[in-house]
Amino acid sequence: MSSGAAPLVLLAAGGTGGHLFPAEALAVALNKRGVTVDLATDRRAAHYQFPARAIHVIPSATVRGRNPVALAKTGAMLTLGIVKAWLLIGRIKPVAVVGFGGYPTVPPLMAASLRGVPTVLHEQNGVMGRANRALASRVTAIATSFPKLMRADPALQGKITFTGNPVRPVVIAASRVPYAAPTQSEKIRLLVFGGSQGARVMSEIVPKAF
Repeated sequence: MSSGAAPLVLLAAGGTGGHLFPAEALAVALNKRGVTVDLATDRRAAHYQFPARAIHVIPSATVRGRNPVALAKTGAMLTLGIVKAWLLIGRIKPVAVVGFGGYPTVPPLMAASLRGVPTVLHEQNGVMGRANRALASRVTAIATSFPKLMRADPALQGKITFTGNPVRPVVIAASRVPYAAPTQSEKIRLLVFGGSQGARVMSEIVPKAF
């Protein structure tokens, strides 16, 4: 990278909103500070309108169950992803790689760690996800959304900083719109949302409750 070029940060996130949205919030903040941003993700987010110079689809797979054949396929896919991420990082030369969880973050952060590039892991949940747990010992720093995660494994204490969860500008703008209570003649529309390990519960239990 030439001395006059803007620094580049590679963000890595799984292809669902829980991972992409905080990554997007950080991308906006970095862009405002003159930092170029690239995104590494999976095919689910390949066409998402993310504020990045480029979106790189990196092979990955989720560990499911203990079936030896499935585990072998997952291992092969993650290895392929690490190789591709290694080549990508060598080509674009980021000053840091920041991961936001989900198995698509594993190859970029592993490759960055192997290359000696500074790495940051952000955990959105009160309980660290499996992919983040696998990466925690290798990354340079860990940012958390909940203070209690700072009481995790003592070996990680020196890496952990409580930052909260980055929020997109569109959400901040929406929070400033005054709430207008519905009149008695209007239908009430209720938005219920949840994710991660609680998504299935929300989908099955909440509708029945109403």
